Amino acid sequence: MTAGDALALQAAGATTTRSETGIFVRMDGRFAVVNIGPSTITIPCDGFYPPVVGTAVRVNWVNGSPTVAGPVKPLPPLGKITATGTPRATVTVGGVEYLLFYRSGYTPTVGDDVEINPATGIIQGKVTGVNNPEVPGESGGGSSPFEVVIRAANSGRFQTAWWGNDLWASNNNSSIWVYGSSIPEGVGSAATLATIDIYLPLVQQAGNCSIGVHAHPGIPGGPPTITSLTPLATTNRSGWVRLPLNFGTYLLSGGRGIGVTAPGGGYNIWRGTAADSLSGALRISGTR
Repeated sequence: MTAGDALALQAAGATTTRSETGIFVRMDGRFAVVNIGPSTITIPCDGFYPPVVGTAVRVNWVNGSPTVAGPVKPLPPLGKITATGTPRATVTVGGVEYLLFYRSGYTPTVGDDVEINPATGIIQGKVTGVNNPEVPGESGGGSSPFEVVIRAANSGRFQTAWWGNDLWASNNNSSIWVYGSSIPEGVGSAATLATIDIYLPLVQQAGNCSIGVHAHPGIPGGPPTITSLTPLATTNRSGWVRLPLNFGTYLLSGGRGIGVTAPGGGYNIWRGTAADSLSGALRISGTR
């Protein structure tokens, strides 16, 4: 949707909404500083305590105006001390390590099971045990539709070495978008996917071209390995392009991404994330 389209919808009284993920950096007064792909923006918060630095957060856009709704997933209330320090200790919470402050009077010891205050990100102290109540069976239903846009963290093209951020698919070049762990964080493990699209900011096209997946969380040291190659028609190389649904299933494991190449010859170029922050963005819909 162009800026003109958004203005026209606003004039007509329509509301446009979308959601994507970012990484919380810090608070600046009452505003949150958030990294979205290669961009850093300062935006309002929708009434939540600041999450731990480095936490993935949900950014909601309404009529082109963004707000931070809160963490993509809440910080669990219990963790385990994995390294000591002053004035912060390292604690593993939900499989992720955080460096957090702790209350005066508590001396962290490696192996301690501790309580975490999800609102402040403070280690409250050692616990003597954890209740594990019997979980009632689920009644079923309750899922709701969703659509998220997840931007690529970086992009690059390889021709004997990594040459730049733009993406080429040609006789001698293969290129990839990388996403780190933002895809499973933004979609959620319980999601059922319906569609997945990728945004391709085309510069030029010629000859054949294929799109596929790879298992690189970031730009690798050597050439990328792109598999499950699917040909792209000449009428389907620009703007939002529908991908096979099994690509989405593969990407949900995290640390994986999308690549383009031109087996047999081609000369296709797209702008990279440095020139277009939507380059390689994934629009994923489904229920959860």
